[in-house]
Amino acid sequence: MDKQSLPSHSKDPGNPTVPTNTVGIKELQHDRSSFSADHSPNEIGLDTFPPNEAPTMPISRPLLVPVSTSSEVAQSFGLKSSHVSIWKKGTWILFTMGIFLLPYIVLKACFHIQVSAGAWQTSVTYGMLMALDFMAVISFSALNRRKVNNRVKKRDPHWVGLSTGILAVGYREDPILLEGCLKSLKAVRYQRNQRVMLVVDGNEAQDEYMAQIFMKVFGDQGAAILRPDFLTMDRQANDKDRHDLVRQIASHYGPVCVMQPHRGKRSAMYTGFAALLQQGIESVVVTDSDTYLDPHVCRELAFALAESPIVGAATGDVRIYNTGTWVSFLSSLRYWFAFNLERGAQSCHSVVNCVSGPLGIYRMSIVAEVMDSWVRQSFLGVLCTYGDDRHLTNLVLREGFKVKFSHYAICYTDTPIRFIAWVTQQTRWSKSFFREIPIQLGCIHMHSPWMTYALLYQLVYPMMMIYNLVNCIYFGTGSQISWWLVSIVFVGMMKTVYAVRITGEKKFFFTTIYGFLYMLGYVPAKIFAALTLYDNSWGTSARLIRNFTQLQNYIAPVTWGSILFFGIFHNPSRYTQHAPQAEDQSPPIFSNAFVIYSLCAFALAYLAVFFWFFVRTDILARDFKRDFTYEELYESTESYVNVNGNNRKGARFEV
Repeated sequence: MDKQSLPSHSKDPGNPTVPTNTVGIKELQHDRSSFSADHSPNEIGLDTFPPNEAPTMPISRPLLVPVSTSSEVAQSFGLKSSHVSIWKKGTWILFTMGIFLLPYIVLKACFHIQVSAGAWQTSVTYGMLMALDFMAVISFSALNRRKVNNRVKKRDPHWVGLSTGILAVGYREDPILLEGCLKSLKAVRYQRNQRVMLVVDGNEAQDEYMAQIFMKVFGDQGAAILRPDFLTMDRQANDKDRHDLVRQIASHYGPVCVMQPHRGKRSAMYTGFAALLQQGIESVVVTDSDTYLDPHVCRELAFALAESPIVGAATGDVRIYNTGTWVSFLSSLRYWFAFNLERGAQSCHSVVNCVSGPLGIYRMSIVAEVMDSWVRQSFLGVLCTYGDDRHLTNLVLREGFKVKFSHYAICYTDTPIRFIAWVTQQTRWSKSFFREIPIQLGCIHMHSPWMTYALLYQLVYPMMMIYNLVNCIYFGTGSQISWWLVSIVFVGMMKTVYAVRITGEKKFFFTTIYGFLYMLGYVPAKIFAALTLYDNSWGTSARLIRNFTQLQNYIAPVTWGSILFFGIFHNPSRYTQHAPQAEDQSPPIFSNAFVIYSLCAFALAYLAVFFWFFVRTDILARDFKRDFTYEELYESTESYVNVNGNNRKGARFEV
């Protein structure tokens, strides 16, 4: 059969190419201040070319297969494409509300318990439980860090483990972020990394700039672009077109960019998995198109898998580079605790419950077993879109394999810079968490009891905080609210001390402020996620065209804020009264009014100290800024890796 080049843009078989010399991204809009929506490819240093002149891979036959719609694919699986019937939505909401109210109803019926704030011991007990959990997490995470450090110290300097392939996926990514991501992939240093692959979730004219950026970065390494008009997930493993596609990818010697019809992140990852399996690569390193990887990330993740044959996946330390707003800055602090403490403690027991999307590694032998069920995951009869990382991790755990965390594997990624966007992200992640509970319950008997404890804590703790907060505001006194706030500040200071001790970074003195972001944003996101678990939409769109004007994104934070506002300002008289006391109980030493005034004075002094510290330490100029570009993170004169690639200096990628 005659070979021919794949058409660059062949949505219409009768007109395989689109006669355009530029990439039309001027109409696209996004909310990043560091990159203007009016920039053209030429303005950011891209060489434009007609699609029919773009470098493509030779194929054995034209891949001009009609594209199946999302609804057609869903029907082929016996599922729906996107919508859930109204009666199912109503039933789910009532069921979820019943779950929330069930503990109170049972306790009231059995023990005739009344709703009251109780004495100040309630808030203190809540704080003690938080402190005990934090001490346990610190202990296990410290043990895991020590274990990883000892393994790295004993490692041969020339150690080489499993073969790896890097798979990055993206959809209409910010050009600056995409170029930085690809540069970091090009800089990866691992002898057995056998593939760099970018799968673009879209093959329309608006997506063409991503292929141009790919060629700009990898053009000197024999890179190629492939544009199939079908999705690998739609075809059986023995399908001729699918076989030709993955064979062409696997046989090419250089980096490959695949531009396929838009269907979602899972579809793009599935194409990459199929190609890496065809090539015979032993493990896959997955990342996102807005993420900058440490050059040694493949080596460190492969080393984590080498700990034992039963370790099936691993993740690393995910950090934030766009810390230009209070939301993103505080999120960057939260990321450190989420990975270095929570996942570190889980790794001590080999039960990390989520290999983060921006940075993770999986054994391909396990991926081959679960990838079909993973890409077809459904909930309430609807195909799932988000939560691909958590679901794939749980499938690995369900197969009986262990999941680890290594703080030596580092990457920097993007996070929402606006409050509503951040709440939307947390809502999506919370939905994924709730949806994965049945899978975790089905395999907790195969793993450490810590997996059970972590699951229960993530379920119970937010509800405990909601109960204490609402109970104190509506039924409590000023002293009870004060004790509740003091307990939160105390635990926050404990976290601050530990983080500063480990990293030496003074920015962690702002950790306690994250508590306000948690209460105002994360708590309502958790509740709203549970009530609307039937909704599989991301709540966001492509980075260049994201729009957060949807009403549903504001429902949870506005409703929750109204509840708190009404409780605080509707019952001010209660805050200066004593709590109900028994006849034989002595009056408190300090009046509630005195406690309230003292709390206000403490809050003012607290803010003053923070303001002084903020200016004094120059964090405003160093960490609290709009963006850290790839060049600042890696190509600066103070590189975090020296010439021989072994010793690390104290810079932004410091371990």
